[in-house]
Amino acid sequence: MKLFYIISSLPIFIPFIIGLVKYYKLDKNLRIIFYLVTVGSIMNGMMIYYGLIYKTNVWLGHIYTVIEFFLIVLFFYLLFEKTLFKRIMIVLMVVFTIVVVINKIYLESFDKIDNYTLTISAILLLVSSSMYLVEFLANNLIVNFRDYRFIITVSLMIYFGGNLFIFALSNDVSGIWIMHNIISTLLYLVYALIFIWYR
Repeated sequence: MKLFYIISSLPIFIPFIIGLVKYYKLDKNLRIIFYLVTVGSIMNGMMIYYGLIYKTNVWLGHIYTVIEFFLIVLFFYLLFEKTLFKRIMIVLMVVFTIVVVINKIYLESFDKIDNYTLTISAILLLVSSSMYLVEFLANNLIVNFRDYRFIITVSLMIYFGGNLFIFALSNDVSGIWIMHNIISTLLYLVYALIFIWYR
């Protein structure tokens, strides 16, 4: 099981290495995705280390969930053209911050998977990605399927939609994280391909 965990943690390093090589060719929006991948790579490395040496690494997931949320919302904030949608992104950040503080004080301990925060984060990010997809399709009658804005938005919708029930049940159903690892790997491969394509 430890070997599977280590192997399933490695795919994120693929887009990290490619993004690092092509960093100066990425625009400001894709650099946000690169920062997300970088944080994920660092966290995965730390989780492997703490899991093997100290046998506990769940607390790192609590930190990553918050960073992931803010980086993805920032990504959509930069992509949105309408001021109203940008303001909604700011509201979501404020709401999520309040939810995280309440969860950490009253509901979630750092020695269990942060399933409340993960679930709420997934719902809010599904809302964000859906809103941007609507705006994108309204502004682009002909969709370029190699447009990273479209690809990343749809990929994030699939990722958070596919993981929603996994996050919600993560402390109650054993072995459920295998599906999460598969979905995550597919998302990392999408990031890698986008970094390769982008010029």
